Amino acid sequence: MYQRALTKNTLFYGDNLDILRQYVAAESIDLIYLDPPFNSNRNYNVLYKEESGSESTSQIKAFEDTWHWNRETEEQYRALVARGAKLGTLLEALVSVNGRNQMTAYLVMMAIRLVELHRVLKSTGSLYLHCDSTASHYLKMVLDCIFGAKQFRNELVWRRSLGHSLAKGYDNLTDVIFYYTKSFSEFTFNQLHISLSEKELQEKFPYTERETGRRFNHQKLEKSSNASSKSETRTIQGQTIPTELGWIWTQQTFDERLAQNPYLIYWTETGRPRYKLYADEYQGLRPSNLWLEIMPLSSTTKERLGYPTQKPLTLLERILQASSNPGDVILDPFCGCGTAVHAAQKLGRIWVGIEKLPLAIELIRKRLSVIFKMEAKEDYALLEVEDNRQDPYSPGLPK
Repeated sequence: MYQRALTKNTLFYGDNLDILRQYVAAESIDLIYLDPPFNSNRNYNVLYKEESGSESTSQIKAFEDTWHWNRETEEQYRALVARGAKLGTLLEALVSVNGRNQMTAYLVMMAIRLVELHRVLKSTGSLYLHCDSTASHYLKMVLDCIFGAKQFRNELVWRRSLGHSLAKGYDNLTDVIFYYTKSFSEFTFNQLHISLSEKELQEKFPYTERETGRRFNHQKLEKSSNASSKSETRTIQGQTIPTELGWIWTQQTFDERLAQNPYLIYWTETGRPRYKLYADEYQGLRPSNLWLEIMPLSSTTKERLGYPTQKPLTLLERILQASSNPGDVILDPFCGCGTAVHAAQKLGRIWVGIEKLPLAIELIRKRLSVIFKMEAKEDYALLEVEDNRQDPYSPGLPK
């Protein structure tokens, strides 16, 4: 099969390295989210539910999250080292220090795939890699080598659990999401705002305007950096107001704002002017890199499918809304139960999902059918790709 730009929703069944090399053209993807299996050296199980909705006692092993250094790992490692680039030098150093073991096998597996993901990402595109503390420090070094340290944007921290009870030590409750862009300056980013609850709005805007009933807070006047250095005043409604107050709005002049709202100024008991911030004009908080407001999935959450590493839909929606636009192409090369696919379909993006576990493929198909009434091969492409890998050398690196 030849590489091409994918312009319709596609679900691939097979190994993502083969699929990326065979099917996905360079610079054809707008946003990549990946939540790869962590090197946590443990088995995950999927709990099936009975028709009644209760959990079944039968368990099927979803995947064994353990990596071993084998012949294929050795071939890929040697191919990466032979290039002589920073990535090869880094892997050679890590193997020299740590040896050929599960951790370094995991890093080789990730490195050769991240090279391909960098190749298929558009120059304006972004990559979000979801991981935990087991290998995050190593993965960031790998990402720095492939994307460049200057393209690192944020280390996002998400609380995946509300609590554990370790006998000794600190409870590990968070995951890390590394956010990189392919370009240093030209990349897609939409500023988001987090809506406040009614209680939070009441706390943030505790005053009520007597004339209109609008809720507001007031803010101390601070002179803008682009205001005139000359101290000037003007008289409005019989009160003296510094002219720099007019610099606080960029879209409309102070006179226009005042004409629209004669109650714009709040006078303190000491007669000092402040400007009002209204609750009905408030867009919300801008997200920081600490994402505590996105709650983890509990055992009783309605959207939970029983897949062990399932992430909340709101988490993927935030990433897609921030770093892509409607009609963009989203890729999840480890799509698991398909939360990124779900979010992309809901938000009007084109999606490409890759998964090698049959159980996960069936979960994704069922999810799309139930939520969106979409059927495989009718509403989206479903392609099974056999493992035809022969050349360990990645086309994403120059020979």
